[in-house]
Amino acid sequence: MPQLLPNNIVAVYWKELVPHFWSDYHSLKRRLATDEKKGYGLKKLQRGGGKDTRLLIDYDSLPKRYQQQLPDPRVAEHLLEPFYIVDRETQDYYHNYQYPDGSYLLPETIEELIVNASVLKAAIQLEEARKRERMTKGGSMRGIAKTIFEDVHDFNGYLMQHHGVKHSLNTTYKRFQQQLNAFKEQSYYGIIKDPEGNSKKNAMKRDDETQKLLRNLLAGRDTKPTPSQVADEYNAFLAGYIEVVNLDSGEVYDPKNYKQLSPRTITAFLSTWESKIGTDAKRSGDRQKLINQYIPYHSFERPVLAGTIISIDDRQPPFEYAEGKRMWWYIGIDVASECITAWAYGKTKEELIKNFYRSLVANYQSWGVQLPAEIECESSLNSSFTDTFLKEGAMFEHVNIFRNNARSKIIERFFRDLRYQLEKSRVGWLARPFARDEANQAGPGKKQIVPYDQLVKQCMQDIVTWNNMPKKGTKTSRFDYFMQNQNPDLATTNYKSFIQHLGTKQPTSCKAGIVKLQTREWLLGDNGTIYTGEKLIRLLKQVERQDIDVYYMASTKGDIIKALVYNPGNGRYICEILPKPQGMRGKKETTEEHLQAKAIMSAYTNTVAAFMRTQKNTIEQVTVINNTSQMVSNTFNIEGFEAFQDIIDMPNTSVEPSAVNEQEIELETEFFNDPSDSL
Repeated sequence: MPQLLPNNIVAVYWKELVPHFWSDYHSLKRRLATDEKKGYGLKKLQRGGGKDTRLLIDYDSLPKRYQQQLPDPRVAEHLLEPFYIVDRETQDYYHNYQYPDGSYLLPETIEELIVNASVLKAAIQLEEARKRERMTKGGSMRGIAKTIFEDVHDFNGYLMQHHGVKHSLNTTYKRFQQQLNAFKEQSYYGIIKDPEGNSKKNAMKRDDETQKLLRNLLAGRDTKPTPSQVADEYNAFLAGYIEVVNLDSGEVYDPKNYKQLSPRTITAFLSTWESKIGTDAKRSGDRQKLINQYIPYHSFERPVLAGTIISIDDRQPPFEYAEGKRMWWYIGIDVASECITAWAYGKTKEELIKNFYRSLVANYQSWGVQLPAEIECESSLNSSFTDTFLKEGAMFEHVNIFRNNARSKIIERFFRDLRYQLEKSRVGWLARPFARDEANQAGPGKKQIVPYDQLVKQCMQDIVTWNNMPKKGTKTSRFDYFMQNQNPDLATTNYKSFIQHLGTKQPTSCKAGIVKLQTREWLLGDNGTIYTGEKLIRLLKQVERQDIDVYYMASTKGDIIKALVYNPGNGRYICEILPKPQGMRGKKETTEEHLQAKAIMSAYTNTVAAFMRTQKNTIEQVTVINNTSQMVSNTFNIEGFEAFQDIIDMPNTSVEPSAVNEQEIELETEFFNDPSDSL
């Protein structure tokens, strides 16, 4: 194939001429030498003979009959080909185009429009070139549009052969002209089918009024019907079996103004976000839960700041604790400081992963730092958690899972240093079977077994040694660097995102606003604060005298560091529980902390007592009169008994008010007296 060189010169390699036009290489060389002496005929563009030098002949010096048999790269195979260019502007427009409702074009629609627009742009340029040519030759402009139409559709074969695509421009001349004119007038916008999305709106089979009525039926009432019940009621309304009245305006809805919808269409609509965000807001009695469900929340070279990213992976220390058996460890290293910050070990891989994440949480809490912003890990043990605590933004802001490419993790480089700088000097160290470096190959001695407990201790000692060694390029130990260079932008640890998967579950209950857990008493709150006032009452309405599930995380010493309450029925998060503050009974030993604890507990207690008083005061005295007769007949009577009938018919009266008031006074006094005040 002739090749195009700079300055519009075309070169032909000698093998493309032999043996088609010359019998052999020497015959061609003799012809070149003869024409060179004559000063015309065949011309060499490059001499051959060197290792990277090939004999090239000028295409334009070949006889015309030869040129006709060799394609000239300067001559297009199709008239539209020189004008056909898929440019960035075209791609950007269709990739970024949005319908009025904010939705983007489908991927296949984008590709189709890019090809169509590029072909139309080429057609416009060909049309202009053809008009110029005819004008210079004094020809007529008649019929040019028809030739462009034919060239555009003939171009499809070339497109498929050379670009693997086809345009979908209309094959009817009149409709094609409409497309071309629309493109000329409105550019890229002109060829988008239904650019305003009207057909999409019409296809929904329900208008704004229908949607509004469905939402009213679901949420505009005192009761809480299900979407299925609303579907039944809507169709009964259309059939005339029930009436619907707007209590605000007094309007009686007319079934003739509404469309027939299937139950599935109705329930599907009522389940959409745009419907539920309004209906749930109307029906929900818990504003905080509603906000949590619908209102969005804010959640961001080798890093320099600790906590930016942690790299984790499993490994088997190069030692055997039994013949053919090696223990497993799961290790996490802070990339910036090179400090090992979490670990877990065991005899199988499966028992490691959750213990590792528990270790991570406990260690970071004991050091007083936040969890890392980002984690990189392998997929084999972590992929099962990608829908729970390893979701992006859950336990970590960013999660990077490597699949079938474990060596991409930076921790692999640290493992090599750990293996050859620390572990290699220990008894029982196993060399890699195919180590390249002779110093890392197995020695002549017999393999030694290291007892399991001893192996655990020496691995722990290696972690201690590693963290107290200097970070590369500094004189600061890895752990000190980790503590002194924490990233100030780390998010607060979100225990809700992982505590149900990593924490310990304890079924319990709440009585008198107090939850008992591990022999201690806990109070209700959230975000590290004991609640009082309306917030506390909201929580008590959900948990008081109810069974609850408490999930808690323990520190390295076994102390509870975080305990969260969940609904055992649906798993919904409710609140946090915090240790019950304790004052000091003896005034001589009372500190400021004791006084603060007493104030918090008093506010907590008074909140409940005040709510009790409020609820009590809403109750009014009533008398119940039962006019229902217990008899079904008057045929039986006792002689002389009629005189006492008026006594039997007298209604029962309520308990004397004075007795109730005395009970209430006693109850109120009990709640508001602080036993410590009598000391």
